[in-house]
Amino acid sequence: MFPHRSTRQRPFPITYAALISCSLAQAIGCAADPKADSGGAGDTARDTSEPAGPPAWQPAFDTSAAGSLSSVWGSGPDDIWIVGGTDAQAELYHFDGAAWSPAQAPDLPILAWVTGWGPSAAFAVGRGGGAARFDGEGWTALDTGTTEDLWGCFGFAEDDVWIVGGDADVGAPLILHFDGAAFTEVPLDPAENNRGATTLFKVWGSGGALFAVGQSGLILRYDGAAWRGEAGGPLADQDLISLWGTGPDDITAVGGRSNARIAHFDGSAWTTTAPSALGGLNGISVQGEHEAVVVGVVGYAASLDPATGDREDHPPAATLDLHAVWGDGAGTYTAVGGTFAAPHRGVAIQWRDDR
Repeated sequence: MFPHRSTRQRPFPITYAALISCSLAQAIGCAADPKADSGGAGDTARDTSEPAGPPAWQPAFDTSAAGSLSSVWGSGPDDIWIVGGTDAQAELYHFDGAAWSPAQAPDLPILAWVTGWGPSAAFAVGRGGGAARFDGEGWTALDTGTTEDLWGCFGFAEDDVWIVGGDADVGAPLILHFDGAAFTEVPLDPAENNRGATTLFKVWGSGGALFAVGQSGLILRYDGAAWRGEAGGPLADQDLISLWGTGPDDITAVGGRSNARIAHFDGSAWTTTAPSALGGLNGISVQGEHEAVVVGVVGYAASLDPATGDREDHPPAATLDLHAVWGDGAGTYTAVGGTFAAPHRGVAIQWRDDR
């Protein structure tokens, strides 16, 4: 069923909010000034300055009137979608390479995730079983046949889309498949749910391989006929929220609640680590074997080498939690976040490293 159709609206001007206050930087921790050389007369002065760190994130547009923003995806630098909203109404924002524009959203509650295949093909899911697709002209609401919350979606094509979700407190994880015309629930054998999870958060695939991650460190892989549980290691004991990779033998999932979790798949096995003194991570964008950006709670962002785990923290990016990040392949990353609960507030920021 397609009960509602929508079109883009005119662009609004980009405006920039004030920079993040130094108090947040102090709360997270700033490097101390290098100590002066106390050598005696005749010592040659040394340059003790630290190498320049990564540049600061900047607001993408004025989000003062926006609801919570939860996901970002694009087909390229001049075609980017952001989704979010409130409990009552979804929100959509589009970047055409020159300006950000609000787009008319279907009559759905907040959208949680967006993916796509090109400028005329995108797909989003959200709370209460909401789903919508974009055909190049407007967004159309879809009847998924469920009222369960849908947290993630990924498709190899417009007629081969996987959706995951569920209730974080009760029940079993929900997996749907969309063939371009209808949604079908795909059962999960309870024996494969080796973490006792009630929900899945994200799904992603490459080269025919398809994985989903969720509550309590659950990792699933689709073998072409059924979903099978994967061992994530002893540290895969907290929620895994998002995943991305360069191919079927290089995938990284991030999550954590009390402390971050980073799980890496090398094509044969998953290895999960728990970096010390790092809060939960929510989003990851992988652009190369050694290049990724991760985002998390309280505006945290960092550059990450997925292969080695090496990490370079960015200057504080926001005061709200960041939920997702997407790289355009040309060096610019867009991250979004917000409260995801009433009163809904959102943030959309961008980062580029030209060092």
